[in-house]
Amino acid sequence: MTDLAARAIQAENTLRQRDLARMKGIAVGLLGLAACLYVVGKWLAWGYLAAFAEAAMIGALADWFAVVALFRHPLGIPIPHTAIVTRNKRTIANSLADFVVGQFLSAEIIGQRLKRFDAARHLSQWLAVAEHRHKVAGYLNQAVGYGVQSLDDRRIHDFIAQAARNKLQQIDLSAFMADGLALVTQGRQHYKILHGGLNRFADYVENAENDEKITAFIKGWSENAFVQSMIEPFVPTIRTAVVNKLRAAAEDENNGLYLEFDEQIKSYVARLQQDPALQQWVSDKKNSLLNQAEFGQHIESLWNQFRDWVVLDLSHPESVISGKLTQLVGELEQHLADNEQLGNWLNEQIQSALIQAANANKGLVGDLIREEFGNWDDRYMVNRLELYLGRDLQYIRINGTLVGGLFGLAIYAVTQLVAG
Repeated sequence: MTDLAARAIQAENTLRQRDLARMKGIAVGLLGLAACLYVVGKWLAWGYLAAFAEAAMIGALADWFAVVALFRHPLGIPIPHTAIVTRNKRTIANSLADFVVGQFLSAEIIGQRLKRFDAARHLSQWLAVAEHRHKVAGYLNQAVGYGVQSLDDRRIHDFIAQAARNKLQQIDLSAFMADGLALVTQGRQHYKILHGGLNRFADYVENAENDEKITAFIKGWSENAFVQSMIEPFVPTIRTAVVNKLRAAAEDENNGLYLEFDEQIKSYVARLQQDPALQQWVSDKKNSLLNQAEFGQHIESLWNQFRDWVVLDLSHPESVISGKLTQLVGELEQHLADNEQLGNWLNEQIQSALIQAANANKGLVGDLIREEFGNWDDRYMVNRLELYLGRDLQYIRINGTLVGGLFGLAIYAVTQLVAG
């Protein structure tokens, strides 16, 4: 609980104590007034006044007894059936828990309330105000920033790495690779890979910056110095022929190179799907990689890079994340306003979630009430209940004084009338 909330509760309790003391003073004052009127009535022999005052005192004292008996023994005397609340604390706790759970957490009541409320419509109307949209986007920004920074902990890093490791260990990498390669071969997508590779290789051979490397490579075909000297003048011609051959091969998808590449891919897909030895080899390599310390370090490095990017982006006035979140909130408002089916779906999801939460936790709520109420110290419980209920209970004493006096006056009047 924050200091501000604690101060607010303390101020409210102080006000309740003042009201309780004031109402007790009024009730006692009326009792004192009735006593004075009784003395005056007897002294002046005013029968009607004395009858009113006498009955008023009886009513005041009787209702004082009734109110006090709820919480304590009147005058400290252990009269039977007094201090009702403290003697029946467990029973009251059980009854209160059953009442709250039955009357506030039942699926029927929650469902009926939510149907009348129409949360989607209220949310749409609220988000229609630009200030509210910016406020929600701001909260989301803060939540994202706080979330990524709060996860900057070695235990979190280890958890993320272990979670990634466990998830990857569950993956059948052979089947995954086979499906991926099969997908690539659809529509000859793998031909684009070979086409690009051949052209990149041709560019490398053709690049003048690689003259020394290419010349050394071609001369290296023979270890004989004389043969190398004979080859060197033909190096440019050989390079040109190789480049032309590579580019021609890249443009002709019907040549043997493409067909051989296609067969190799399909053969490897079949082996990944059917060859236990290859599947075991892939699995062993995967597990070996996952069990290396470098894997955890790599995951941590990726997470740190992501976290730093998020924090840096959110610190900029033109934040990409902030812009996307603001746009997302605006789109949500527009969709809720224009799409009735979306609104109905959202209402159904909210209703279902709250009902499930209530059904799953109403037992916990009931147990919490029973345990908390039942474990209260008797004095503390009496003081709390009297603080919250005592002010209104003083009206019983006040009404008892006035109504008792009126009944006493009426009885006295009838008696006088009958007596003639």
